[in-house]
Amino acid sequence: MAFFQELSDEEIHVLVSMSTPKLLHKKEKLAVPGQPFHHLIVLSNGLLRFYFDDENGIENNLFLPSEKEGTIMESPESYSSDYVRKYTIEAVIETQIFLLNRTEFEEMAFQHRGIHNVYLKSLKQIINTLRVRTEQFCSESPHSRYEEFIETRPFTSQNANRKYIANFLGITPNSLSRMTARIHKKRNERKK
Repeated sequence: MAFFQELSDEEIHVLVSMSTPKLLHKKEKLAVPGQPFHHLIVLSNGLLRFYFDDENGIENNLFLPSEKEGTIMESPESYSSDYVRKYTIEAVIETQIFLLNRTEFEEMAFQHRGIHNVYLKSLKQIINTLRVRTEQFCSESPHSRYEEFIETRPFTSQNANRKYIANFLGITPNSLSRMTARIHKKRNERKK
């Protein structure tokens, strides 16, 4: 993975020795509310979704990371001091991941500068993703959010359920269908 290219051979060996590979089948859950999950996730290939149910039982997709976004991830609750597990992590398609015990990984990050730097880079990437999503919800129209999504995340837009994409973008599936039809119509008109 390109994300780990800056690591030395020794650091790669350290990560490999503490990682556990796991194949998740489509719709298989990795983490569920109320159960402990103390791992970091490295997504090798596939697509995950991180979601929670609101007070009305409606799913809300916070993250839809794919193999194209190389990063070390963890459950969103891990970043909070109020550690009440409410997120589900689920495979959208068949997905290969590597699990790293968070405590062990963080100890290794203090001992190996390259691992530390990769972890910081991952955290910065996650913060940037959340910043972009927040700015989009505050200042862009749903149509603009969708156009940017299909342009910047083609793997996800081709492999994720349209219901997940609509929820991720903060729109209804019907609105997404109408936007998709308009975009296809514009593209076909340009080809003429």
